[in-house]
Order: sequence, then C-alpha cells, then structure tokens
Amino acid sequence: MGSKYVLEALIARCNARMLAANEMPAEAVEPIMSALLSIGYTDFAFRQLGVTRDRPPSSYGGNWIDHLAWGTDSIYAAARLIFCGQYMGATTILRSQFERWAENAAYNTGIVHRSGESAASFVGRAWGKCHDNYPFARRPIRNPDAVNHESWDEETEHHSAAGPSITIGLDHEVNPVDLMESMSDLLHGRGPWSELAHWEAGGILNTEPPAAVKDASEKLADVITLILRQIRLCLATLAEEQGKLDLPSKILSMSVEREYAGPTAPKFWSMAPLLPKAGLRPEVVAGLEDAAIAHAEVMIGRRPAGRLYRDDEFAHLHFYERRARAVKWALKAFDIEKERTGNLDFKYLEDRDFRYMVGGEMAGILSVWLKGSPAGDAAASCSSALRSAYWLWLEDDDRALAALRALLEQCARMRVWTEKPEKAEKLAASLSTTPKDWVRAAGWNRLRALTKALGEFSHAHANVRFDGAREILEKIQSGDAEPDDVVHMARGHALDALTVLLLSESVNTASKISVSIGDAFMRIVDDVVISKENLATRREDLLNRTLAQSDTPLGDYSFHGPADALRSAHNSQSVSPDSAS
Repeated sequence: MGSKYVLEALIARCNARMLAANEMPAEAVEPIMSALLSIGYTDFAFRQLGVTRDRPPSSYGGNWIDHLAWGTDSIYAAARLIFCGQYMGATTILRSQFERWAENAAYNTGIVHRSGESAASFVGRAWGKCHDNYPFARRPIRNPDAVNHESWDEETEHHSAAGPSITIGLDHEVNPVDLMESMSDLLHGRGPWSELAHWEAGGILNTEPPAAVKDASEKLADVITLILRQIRLCLATLAEEQGKLDLPSKILSMSVEREYAGPTAPKFWSMAPLLPKAGLRPEVVAGLEDAAIAHAEVMIGRRPAGRLYRDDEFAHLHFYERRARAVKWALKAFDIEKERTGNLDFKYLEDRDFRYMVGGEMAGILSVWLKGSPAGDAAASCSSALRSAYWLWLEDDDRALAALRALLEQCARMRVWTEKPEKAEKLAASLSTTPKDWVRAAGWNRLRALTKALGEFSHAHANVRFDGAREILEKIQSGDAEPDDVVHMARGHALDALTVLLLSESVNTASKISVSIGDAFMRIVDDVVISKENLATRREDLLNRTLAQSDTPLGDYSFHGPADALRSAHNSQSVSPDSAS
C-alpha cells in the first residue's frame, strides 16, 4: 500500500470533517442552543457587578465575580466543541464544571461528601438539595468540611443509585447522577456515548448520526442549564451582598429554561481553530469584533440592529462575544511571543498542525477498521481527544491537558487490547479497574507523574492543585529547553509528547491489522512527522524523564475558600470553590 495515497486519504478525511462540521444535524444543535438561551440576564448582571470585561475566556479568574464569569465562558467553550462534533472535548469541560458547581451547591446547603461515596452520588445529592425549590437566593451555609474526591487515576466504573431528580423548565425532569455517570463513561471510553467518538473520528461527521447524538446533546444541554442556574444563584447572592437589591429578582426571573432557540448553530468561521489561516483570518477577526461591539451595545440598552434581537440571534450574540475575546487573546499571545523571541514563526505552527492532524487521522482510520472492538473504541477516543486537546491548546486553555489525560488512558487501552488481549479482558470485566491500571498494563508505569499531573486538570473541585501539576509538566520537558521557556511550553510539550505516543501506538496497532498498512503508517511518520529512530527515542526519553519526577509533590491547593483564612491569605489571587459570594 503506497504511503503517499494513505497520507492523501488522511488529509482528505480531515478536510471532509471540517466541511461536515459546518452542517451539524438539528438533533445535535437544537438542545444546546436552547440551553445557551437560559443565560438570560446573566451577562447584564455580570457587568453591573464589576466583571473584568476583557478577561480571557479560559482563565478561572482572580476574584469571585470573574470566577463566576469563567463558569459561563466555559459553557460556551464546550458548546463550540459540540457544534463541531467534538463531544469528547466538550465533555471534559462540562464534567469539570458540573463537578465545580455541584460542590458550590453542596457547600451552600450543608451537603458533605461521605466516605466511599461515588462522585456521581455526591453531585446528585448536592444538586437535588440545592434545587429542590428553585428559584431562590439564599445566604450560604458555611460548612468548612473538606470534600474527599477521587483522583482521575482512582476513578472506577460506578453504577450509583439514581438519586434525586430536578425539574428544569416547566416539567422536564433531569437526574444529576445519570448526567455525571454518562459524562464520565464517555471520557473513559465506555458506554453508549462512545458512538459519538466513532461518529466524529471514524465517520468524520458525514455518516448518519447515531442515536447517541440526540441523547448526549439533550443531556449535555441539561448539564449546561443546571450550571447556568447555579451561577445565577451565586450572582443573585452577590448582588444582595453588594446592596443591589433590584438585581436578584431580575437575575432569577429573566432567564428561561428549555425555550426553543432554533436549529442553527453559530457560523462555523467563528468556531474554527485559532490558526492564521482559519479562525484568525482578518475577515473572521473583523466579524467577531463587530459582534462584540453589538453585544456591548445591547448590554447598555441600545439596539444595534435597529430592532430587538430574536431569541436565536441573542444566543448567537452571547456566543460571538466569547469567541471575540478568545481571538483577541490569541492575537495578544502572538504579540507577546514576537516580543519575547524576536520573530513569529507561523511555519512552525503549521508544522505542528500537520503533526496533530496525522496523529488524529491515523487513530481515526484505525477506529473504522477496528469498529466493533474495544481497540476500535479506544482508537476513536484517541482521535477525538487529540483534536480537542489541540484546539484547546490554541486557546491557552488548561482543559487541553484534561483532553490529553483522556488521550493517554485511551492510548494505553488500545495498546493493551492489541498486545495483551487476555489482560485487557480481565481489566474490562472488573468494576475495580482504574485508568492507571490500563497505563500500568501498557507498560507505561514510568508515566505515573505525568498521569498524576494531567489528572489534576481533569477536575475543578476544591482539592485540585494546578500549580504543582504545572510544575511537574515543566520539569518533564527535555533538558534542552531554556529555563525561561519551560513555563511557556509545558502544555505544548505535553501535547507533543502524547502525540508521539499515539503515533507509535497507531503504527503498532496498524501492523497487527496488516503488515503493509503498518509499513505505510511508519513511512508517513518517518517522512513527514518524525524519523522512526527519533520516534522510539523520544518515547523512551519521555518515559525516563517522567520517571524522574515520580516523587514530585503536587503542593498546595489552587482554590481557597473562606473557611481557611490562612490559605486564602497565602494566595491573594485565589477564588473560593465553595462559597456563593
């Protein structure tokens, strides 16, 4: 099989997926658009309560109001990925946000995480208690008890009791336990939603959408609705504490849930990856700047269109404003890079884009050939996770590292199913199997410091330790890196390192299907990505450099609440994970 033709097929698949993303089916779009419409009066309230207006959408903020705004910005970041078919990436964001705001709900209603309780059961009780008589705005109940969360590495497959249901809109019942477990199952490569990764990675969004598209879109819309509702409660309490007593009723009453917002997603050009020839083209930047200006005009009561916006137009306007800020900060990052290094090498960025495309499409085409097998499921998850990790990396979004954590687990699963099928059968059959068991079975136990660091970015609860995790990622980088550069390159290095790992395993898995296909994959990697000698060397170097950091501690918590005054004083830029004000 000629490697030239295989490479052409990989490029064609990438292009076809981008075109198909411009025509997402209504069952994927409608629920999410309607959920976004429930933002209601929130953006008006943010401005009246002093939000930083030009904040980066991916920043979790240095104060409470900006942290709340990060919650809403995160919703739009997830929606963008859904509108492009990247459910894996969207779910990495939404699960951590669901966890984050469930913890807020628990703190303010006195719910404590019980010893041995699953994450899904805990969030179910928290959401149920806090929303059993919504709408309301209550003063927080200060409960300093720490929550003992599982790390990503320790997560097992849970089937928790259903727990309480919550009504959103007039009569739509949702079950938070089911929502949490469905999201976790997708991220760990199991359950009915795994078809979403196959549709995006293997089917390139161009085949008949599986039933999971409708189910996942509706449930993720429910997740979005609950998160936005919790943020509104926090805003209402904050307004009350600031003495702006007219705001709480507006915040809580001028928001609709499950109102129809139409089947039309935002324009694809607004969602394209932030590359000079895609989402950063001058006409795209100009269009988003115009939308941001219109959004600002609406926020002060004007009518930039000469009339009131329709509901769907309003939902789009909120979306475009977030994308305009993302573009602004990407361009600013380019300016900083030019100032720091003296030049701006877009060719280098294009080379990286090509490398990630090859890695993602190799795994994607493997998922087609292996459809119906666990190795095929893992390959599809790898392809989709890498694509989302890359898109989020371009946004300077730490959730790129959460997507890479999913990629690492699924890459390990693909290797174990390929090399040790009997071992894989035993791991898959046991409910006590954890993600690190798959990594260990793949022969990558030396990567435990990397899995630990990436796992921190997969969550947003009170016990996350982003700074320590980032320090580990910095130390794992090659000794050739300049000391002043490592802090700027940690995310990119992790992305490159796991792409190398995926390329290696894609070649290995392809060889088990057909020697000629494996040879073609290897020639492509050797010709246009990295020499086959360097491919093996870089993987071994990664394993050894990571092993050297196996005992590096994660350090202090990143989020500090009012219950711990000493830690709050220690970090003046901290935000509360568990207060409503």
